[in-house]
This record gives sequence, C-alpha cells and structure tokens, in this order.
Amino acid sequence: MTTEAVSGIRSTDLGELLLYLADNGFADQVGSWVSDVTENQPITGAQLLSVLNAEGVAEAAAEAGVSVQEYADQLAQELSGATDAVTPHGELPDDTEFEQRLRGFYSA
Repeated sequence: MTTEAVSGIRSTDLGELLLYLADNGFADQVGSWVSDVTENQPITGAQLLSVLNAEGVAEAAAEAGVSVQEYADQLAQELSGATDAVTPHGELPDDTEFEQRLRGFYSA
C-alpha cells in the first residue's frame, strides 16, 4: 500500500475490521497485534477470505488491480504490522494521529 492510499482510511474502519475478525475466530491474532507485550501472530489470506465479505474483497481487489487471493494475501501480510503501528498502548488514536502513524508505517 502506498502512503497516498492510506489517506481515506479512518481509525474506525480499522477498529471495525479488528472487532469483526476477533468476533469471527481471530481474537488471539488481533489481541497480539494491539498488545505491547506479545509478538504479532500471523493470519493468512485464506483465513481472511474465510470470514470477510467476498463481494467487498473482490471490489477492493479490482480497484487495486490484483486478484482476490493476491489482495487477501497482501492484506494478511500488512494487517498485523499496520495494526501494531497505529495502536499505541493497545488503543486506536483519533483519525489525525491514526493517519500519521499509518503513513509512517508505510513510509518506513
């Protein structure tokens, strides 16, 4: 993802995704991503596809110009690190700080 692509993402968007994943069998992974004391647990593209709205993922993949599997794999690869970067002390910041932290993650 590019730093330009993160400008439309709000902290509530990520928060809703994390809650959804936690509620659908991935609480341990999500918990590790927002924790300051545990190592990030991985998630796979296939695992994401097993719980996410297929139509929504297909639309996002088409916008990105990649296959659904490629999109899910990329999301899985970046989700833990991006979440870790934007959740200081296990909390989502306001949208301004969130965007700054997310831009910092993708520019590093």
